[in-house]
Amino acid sequence: MEKIKELADLAGISSSYVDKTGAVHYTTDEIRQFFLKSMGYDVESSESVDKMIEKLSMKRILPDVISFYDNEDIVLRPDAGGEFGLVLINEEGAVVFQKQVSGLTDVIINGISTGYYDVLVKKDDEICQKSLLIYAPRLCYQPPFLKNAEHIFGVSLMLYSLHSKNSIGIGDFGDLAEIVRLTAQNGGDVVGLNPLGMMSPCTMQQSETADVSPYRTLSRLFINYIYLDLRSEEDFVNSLSVREFMRQSETQKCIEKLNASEKVLYKEVLRLKLRIAELMFAYFESHASDERRRMFEAYKQEKGESLHNLCVFEAVLEKQAPTDFWRYWKQADINSPYVQNFIRDNAERINFFAYCHWLADNQLRKVQKLAQSLNMKIGLYTDMPIGAASNGCEVWENPEAYVLDCTIGAPADPMRPRGQSWGFTPYHPQVLKEQHYAPFIRLIRENMQISGALRIDHAMGLRRLFWGFFKENNPVVQGAYVYYDIKDLTAILCLESNRRKCLVIGEDLGTVPEGFREYMAEHGLLSYKVFCRQKEKNGEFIAPEKYQYLSLAQISTHDQATACGFWADEDIEVFNTCGLYVNEAQYRDNLSGRRKDCENMITALLQQDILSQSEVDAIKAKELDDRSIPECLHFDVNKYGAKTNSALFLVRLCDIYRQKILDNAPGTIAEYPNWRFKLAKSIEEIKAGKAFSEMMSMIAENRPA
Repeated sequence: MEKIKELADLAGISSSYVDKTGAVHYTTDEIRQFFLKSMGYDVESSESVDKMIEKLSMKRILPDVISFYDNEDIVLRPDAGGEFGLVLINEEGAVVFQKQVSGLTDVIINGISTGYYDVLVKKDDEICQKSLLIYAPRLCYQPPFLKNAEHIFGVSLMLYSLHSKNSIGIGDFGDLAEIVRLTAQNGGDVVGLNPLGMMSPCTMQQSETADVSPYRTLSRLFINYIYLDLRSEEDFVNSLSVREFMRQSETQKCIEKLNASEKVLYKEVLRLKLRIAELMFAYFESHASDERRRMFEAYKQEKGESLHNLCVFEAVLEKQAPTDFWRYWKQADINSPYVQNFIRDNAERINFFAYCHWLADNQLRKVQKLAQSLNMKIGLYTDMPIGAASNGCEVWENPEAYVLDCTIGAPADPMRPRGQSWGFTPYHPQVLKEQHYAPFIRLIRENMQISGALRIDHAMGLRRLFWGFFKENNPVVQGAYVYYDIKDLTAILCLESNRRKCLVIGEDLGTVPEGFREYMAEHGLLSYKVFCRQKEKNGEFIAPEKYQYLSLAQISTHDQATACGFWADEDIEVFNTCGLYVNEAQYRDNLSGRRKDCENMITALLQQDILSQSEVDAIKAKELDDRSIPECLHFDVNKYGAKTNSALFLVRLCDIYRQKILDNAPGTIAEYPNWRFKLAKSIEEIKAGKAFSEMMSMIAENRPA
């Protein structure tokens, strides 16, 4: 149906895409119809399709959103005739421009500063249209070290994996502070973290195989209080009830069990930490000073409706077991009588969750202040997931901004032959514009509040996202790319990052649209270079000096094998065990490809004089004998990474300690214990040993001058 295609084009649904192998995939009408229906467009008849086309094609005086960079002239081009007035209002509510316009005359605006502006279209003194004008710096924030062409380095880690004598079954902000100190003492300027968004309290009622992905959370806007260092809080130290609870033999045994486990037992950890936090909150309510009460109230006022909605959501969720999906609640709507009555009847519980978020926000800020006091050039580098979890609060509080029946992921490729579905609900491209990008602006602001750098996961989502379509009896994810306005979204990033002095890194791994990386570089977003994927066309690894400066380099990521795991085929074996390959041949092909990669890796290390020819010969002889991991592989590969021209280089903390275990097997939940494995060494062992300082010293010596 040609009309269906026309409507799909207007809605941003692509007609085709090219996969990693160069094959072209064409969008079918079946997929188009499913996506269009999910987006709320009536496609039941040719007449209804015509009406939808007419609606999307309708001429308006101005678009919903108009964006400009500060190296462009601001020219508004009305797309409808007649007499009308244009009024420009800044963020403080002041009128900064107004003009009476006749016909299709261009309107030139000069002399305004960067920011957001409401553009009011008036006829007969009545507002008939309201648009948003975004006027942004051309570049995202560029810290002094970038302007000086310096090459800095640091550590990346999974916060949950840390453990110490003071932690309670999971890494916490106290453990993080210790890593920050160690990193700074050894010349590092950045500590990279997994996403810190809010995990579901419903985890308490779920099995230990439940989905605990830090990329799929209740909210990407607020800090997960499971990471609280409770022992450092004055409400912990001063509360008699807390002290008595902690002395109980049952509590001590529980903590010992949680700390002894090689995996994070989220269900038990969260239950115990919430119980302690409840006792702390009771003490706070009865003993807090006036100053602390004012600080708490100021935090709630600053975070406003977003925080309130999340705390309501968390409180309701506790009552809804065994289902954690808000669409199956008795009355799902945030404004329903059920929810409003619940708010009235559960005010104290809602306030308790706000208290937990307040403590978490304060503790993370203290860690960043510590980093700044140690003169780290970035400090904390945090990670923002590309999508909102379908069962999360972001979608619940504003369902109109999302396409509820669709999910985003990635098409099939040689390493993921079934494709990927990530459990995220995509933004509705048209509604997001109609809402003047309010959800996205709020998301970026909150994620830039504390950190010195922000990683945008799957940054290609600024341009397009792969929406999945599941066909019966077909194990491979089908679908199509849906497009967003890259200029609008990037302008928001540029504006917000400069306001908050936050560097932006765009994770550009996967199927990357043509010209995307160039657009990122043009606007100051750093690219993301992973050694195991940086290859020439013949399969050889790209030389360190060829890495672009405006990038962050790592040996691998949380979705990939560690340095030692790569050599040992750990990821391939896990994928095979989890049934992620369509057939045996794909598994064998990947094993064969990995052997070639390992050969190329040794060649690359030889070319950079990291290994001698005799060492290469010894490795090859031993590898043929028992395929053992070379003793210094983790060290040598990170030496290669340190030599890259990338502005930033991060060593994975797990690589320093030769871990093989895979953090996450994408596309699995119950099949593999994702996001649970702890680091091989405790904080105390890291501080007492030499491995950390030796790795950091080597990296410092090999960073380009």
